[in-house]
Amino acid sequence: MSAGRNRVLVGCVLTLVVVGFSPGAWADDEVDYWLDRMVRAIETLSYRGTLVHMRDGHVDTLHIVHSANQQGIRERIASIDGPPREVLRDGKQVRVLLGGDQSMVVEGGIGSRLLPNLPPNRLSRPILAYRMSFGDNERVAGLYARVLEIRPRDQFRYGHRFWLEENTGMLLRSALLDHEGNYLQQLTFVNIELGVPIADSELEPELSASEALEIKMGPADQTTGTGTTELARPTWTPRMLPDGFRLASVSRGLNSDGEEFEHLLFSDGLASFSIYIKSARSGDGPDSERIDAIGPVHVFTGTVEDHRVTVVGEVPSATVAFVAQQLQRRTTAKEQR
Repeated sequence: MSAGRNRVLVGCVLTLVVVGFSPGAWADDEVDYWLDRMVRAIETLSYRGTLVHMRDGHVDTLHIVHSANQQGIRERIASIDGPPREVLRDGKQVRVLLGGDQSMVVEGGIGSRLLPNLPPNRLSRPILAYRMSFGDNERVAGLYARVLEIRPRDQFRYGHRFWLEENTGMLLRSALLDHEGNYLQQLTFVNIELGVPIADSELEPELSASEALEIKMGPADQTTGTGTTELARPTWTPRMLPDGFRLASVSRGLNSDGEEFEHLLFSDGLASFSIYIKSARSGDGPDSERIDAIGPVHVFTGTVEDHRVTVVGEVPSATVAFVAQQLQRRTTAKEQR
């Protein structure tokens, strides 16, 4: 099992359980009503089921158990086919267990970036960047679903199709589409039990830490407070952004090598990307700039003003390239004197 495919497991799982919408953005609108129901159902319903992920000719089958109660959200996602893999979520903390001699590289928070826990008032209105409409009703996993079509207005984001269960609004199937409407990946439940009691034993890992590689990922947003709390002032900022994207969080810290970094998270209310900046090591230079693809996730790495920059998100390559080209360091008041 390759490191890239293990990244796919984490990415597809976290994409399903966290969607960065801004509920309540369009008052008295039917689209708003269904988006709000979807967001609430994903986080407040307890459920278990079998989920199939399809992308680039690969198919992964996963068992998911999701518990939501007064103690918070807990979740266990385990692979059914292939080498044993598990993703365990407890609140904002995520653990990844990989059995055997599998390898996995988590670079620049690729896994944790999909758990931003974004306060809605920090997001712009998705309707400005997308065209939204309803398709015909369909059946998914034996349940009737309302189909919501979301198409981007430009080349800087993907489109989506969501199948929402009629009674609860629960997301039963999701598809990621390119700008021309072609499917990039699909996630679909083949069976699901909604609103069922979940025993604590169902949330315990089958793989033990002693027999598996364990990776822990915390929340990407390290700012505190919600509501109207202001964001920390970033040291770096893009001169321009694709329409609709806004700064959602700023965090700073030390990486595993003890190097200082700054992390910026941007969202348009549906799509998001992260920028990581740290001092460049000797040998890093403009010639090492590149864009890599991990399925629909694109990663730009390069150097800006003697700093190493990584731009990563489930967005088209044009987005990460444009943002990287626009990045600049803010001039402080002391430097201006």
